[in-house]
Amino acid sequence: MRRDWGSLILGLAAILSLSSILAQPAPAQSAKPPDLSGYWDLTPGPPGSLNTLSSKRPPMTAWGKEQFSKVRSEFSGAALGNKVSATEKDLNDPIRVCDPAGFPRILWLTKTPGIRFAVNPDEVFQFLEYNRTWRELWTDGRKLNPEAESRWYGYSTARWQGNTFIVDSTGFMEASWLDQYGSPHSDELRVEERYRLVDKDHLELIVTVTDPKTYTAPWVSDKKSFVRVSTPKRSAFNDLSENLCVWSTNKY
Repeated sequence: MRRDWGSLILGLAAILSLSSILAQPAPAQSAKPPDLSGYWDLTPGPPGSLNTLSSKRPPMTAWGKEQFSKVRSEFSGAALGNKVSATEKDLNDPIRVCDPAGFPRILWLTKTPGIRFAVNPDEVFQFLEYNRTWRELWTDGRKLNPEAESRWYGYSTARWQGNTFIVDSTGFMEASWLDQYGSPHSDELRVEERYRLVDKDHLELIVTVTDPKTYTAPWVSDKKSFVRVSTPKRSAFNDLSENLCVWSTNKY
């Protein structure tokens, strides 16, 4: 009889243990992020639109106004109140001397609006057609490093939120302009990009610039639209052209 009770207790213990295992939720399956890889072309804005974040630039600080007063651009952006110089020798756009375009200006340069994403497990490479530029967007969970050295294109981390790819960047050199009209920024610049994959072939982007040293409020862009292209037709090899700034061949 004691043996029967012992067997019964062991049986009940086994059943309870099995029930506990079966009741545990299955481990969550990591959702595969949307496919962002490939070539994308910026869709031109409506006629008369500015090649910048938006025409609603926030008021500048005293420091920002001082920097902006030094701008001599060949491009007229009356809505932004930029200075246009009629004398070519006075123009001081950094890209005229082969400086990098900087970010986010490079996104809406009219002559080279192409980008390409290449996705790796721990980072996403963003290739930009102008000056054959690339950015590393780290997706391995690291945090933005306040000690990072200043760069023309900043230091970037990224993550997926549903069908939106969010990029945060900091660590920018203040030598570049935010657009062709000379909108300045400081080394306190922080940029957020939100790329929303509308469907397989359409991408929407909102860029937010935050720079308390230069602007009294964040500058939020209009919605920018990109379309996926199978092979860009701007080079003989159907890829992004080698658009390099070289003093021996480039003339402005």
